[in-house]
Amino acid sequence: MKRSGGWMRDLAFHYETMRAAYPDENLVIVMDIDGTIIDERHLARSILQAYDREHGTRYSTNLSPGGMVFSPDNTCGILKGFPLTPDVRDEIAGWCMDGFWSSASVPGSHRPLPGVLDVIRWFQLQPRTAVGLNSARPERLRRETLQVLNALGEEYHVRFEDDLVCMNTGIGVPQGKIDGIRRLQARGYRVVTIIDSDRDNLDAMARIDAKGEILFLHADGMPGSLPLREERKSLLGKYYDLTELITRKRLPRHIEFAWHGVDDEDILRQFLISSVSWAELHVRRHAGGTDLVLRRRPYAQVPPRQGENPARLGDFLDILNDAGRGVKLDLKDPGLTGSALDLLKAVGFTDDRVWITVGMEEVVRGALKPVLDAFPGSVRQCPVDGLSPMLNNAPGEAQRYLGMLSRRGIDRFSVNWRTPGSRRMIVRLQNWGYEVNIYDVPDLEAFLQAALLMPRSLTSYFNFPKWFYTGRSDGGERRVRESAVHPMS
Repeated sequence: MKRSGGWMRDLAFHYETMRAAYPDENLVIVMDIDGTIIDERHLARSILQAYDREHGTRYSTNLSPGGMVFSPDNTCGILKGFPLTPDVRDEIAGWCMDGFWSSASVPGSHRPLPGVLDVIRWFQLQPRTAVGLNSARPERLRRETLQVLNALGEEYHVRFEDDLVCMNTGIGVPQGKIDGIRRLQARGYRVVTIIDSDRDNLDAMARIDAKGEILFLHADGMPGSLPLREERKSLLGKYYDLTELITRKRLPRHIEFAWHGVDDEDILRQFLISSVSWAELHVRRHAGGTDLVLRRRPYAQVPPRQGENPARLGDFLDILNDAGRGVKLDLKDPGLTGSALDLLKAVGFTDDRVWITVGMEEVVRGALKPVLDAFPGSVRQCPVDGLSPMLNNAPGEAQRYLGMLSRRGIDRFSVNWRTPGSRRMIVRLQNWGYEVNIYDVPDLEAFLQAALLMPRSLTSYFNFPKWFYTGRSDGGERRVRESAVHPMS
């Protein structure tokens, strides 16, 4: 059994080893549910609050889920942290035991552990690879469990299939776990790894691993494995670490990557020695002039500094054209389309290396008509973050508005990763058949999370010291300076 800061690397290596050993077989990653996928602390608080509501008590009024550990068989131990008599403690424990997995506890109480659904998504994307669930929950809760898990997974493109879910049929939990593994094997799956929050269950399943080829992982480092109310925040937030699982070489091949904000010579040099295909340039009209320059912030918001000399769009286009790279022009001010197109044509850009971003208002004004005339095969996109309320509350109206934008030339919609509810927006747009660009992706973990949604394109600052990429953040700072940029493939 593994438990270390590098356990995700262990999992990645073991999976690759098993894939190489059994290239034509169906592999399965087997996971427990409670304490491995679902954060039991929130479920625990929900049950205790339900007890208070039913009995008119206030035992859980100030209870925080942070640092709680909870399962049906250790309720009495948890309640030792409460000022209760032994009789009352036993009564509450018995009530919680009966209601722990009841359907009444389901609404609002299930929250995934940080990163776990991204990891599941990653494995579900791999060829001939599935994720199976092997739970101590009773068989009678199969339907409710699948409904809740698939509702949680929807925004991650994660779906759990009924024939890969093993529930307890009324026997002892360790034996039930063994039976679940045997059922998956009988269906033709070779088990790669088993992740469970109970060491006794892992020990029981390990005894049937005759070849010794299954990797057993004890889920005891996540939030929820700590004593009640104990403060140990160092374990929070990095339990399922995508950056330890996915390497540059394993990125989805069909996604177009764009470097966000290649607006000065320093970042231009970083971009040119990388293998990123597209340079995004923030284009504005120079203050007090007509030249097109590169500047992220508007002059009205950030007045020019004394001696400021922003890069000229034409100069950067010459360099990027000579390098054979694509340009993603984010036209920040209104009325820039004609001048930008003149520069692109003068330099010699072809359709396949032109990507234009304009605001929705510019689209409505007809700004894309000259783009369609000059570069009919270009990418034409606009950000739709402002449509978030409409997408959520009036999807029919949103579809009509998006259809209007499409008829006026837009063929890709862009969503800011930091917009509240961005995952929901992205998945909805994809389900409606639209190409999506995800932008303003701040760091490597977010970059990998966004990539797993399989957008058509992804725009990032590439501030990934772990991969030796050293782009600037949104604030203009660079976290680490390195001497080289490693290629992404």
